[in-house]
Amino acid sequence: MAGFTDVLGSLLESQLSGKTGDKLKRVLGGSGSGGDLEQMLGRLMGGSQGGSAGGLGGMLGQLIGGGSSSGAGGLGGMLGQLMGGGRSSSSGGFNVGGLEALAGQLLGGGGKASSKDLGGGLMAVLGSLAMGALSGGGQAPQRPPLGLRAPQTPEEEQELESAAQVILVAMINAAKADGRIDPQEAERIVGRLDEMGADQEVRDFVYSEMAGPLDTRAMVEAARGNPELAAQVYAASLLAVEVDTAAENRYLEELQRALGLAPEVADRIERTFRA
Repeated sequence: MAGFTDVLGSLLESQLSGKTGDKLKRVLGGSGSGGDLEQMLGRLMGGSQGGSAGGLGGMLGQLIGGGSSSGAGGLGGMLGQLMGGGRSSSSGGFNVGGLEALAGQLLGGGGKASSKDLGGGLMAVLGSLAMGALSGGGQAPQRPPLGLRAPQTPEEEQELESAAQVILVAMINAAKADGRIDPQEAERIVGRLDEMGADQEVRDFVYSEMAGPLDTRAMVEAARGNPELAAQVYAASLLAVEVDTAAENRYLEELQRALGLAPEVADRIERTFRA
């Protein structure tokens, strides 16, 4: 049965050819300039992974192709050093599979990715952004957030699913900030859920969220006392909208305050998407 990570990937897949995809390419450093995400991770490791490696996107491309990035050991080496883990999610390290899938869809070099892999890749990117922004603001997490770190137990798998559900709600609410979601788009996405084999509870939840009014109370409550998830919610909201209207700006300002995010943490996340 498809869960919320799959749903998140399906929603993302429908947006990769547009501005959401462009934002993710900037985050991954696909232009070769060394994206801000790469620089954040480099600073967390105590060094710099500058643009000479062709950006994190270049590292991902080489990793997908089986190569490694000179001087950094590819994305596997960079994140492996950061987390002190293995090279693959199956060996208890980071979520390299999701990052490979997302990078392959965005930057080329990968085959057709499943919705679950795309959803996992998005959670890994959001986890990276949260970790980098919080560390830069003096709130370094004790360990990498789930999503960036592969779940190791059934309890962690459920925790990741719950986080994906919150992120999904964040993206849907952000899309409502300047109006409402197109009913035809909602029907198309729910139709995709049927094709994916999502269970009735998941389908009903997604349709209810898309059809209902903007309501941030549940997701804010879920992120309360969890700075990593709060930062991921804010990053996902920025990813879902262009922030080119007064209503969207007002929504994000109110969301930042409700989540309890420090202004410097929110600013670091915002700058990543503008890079």
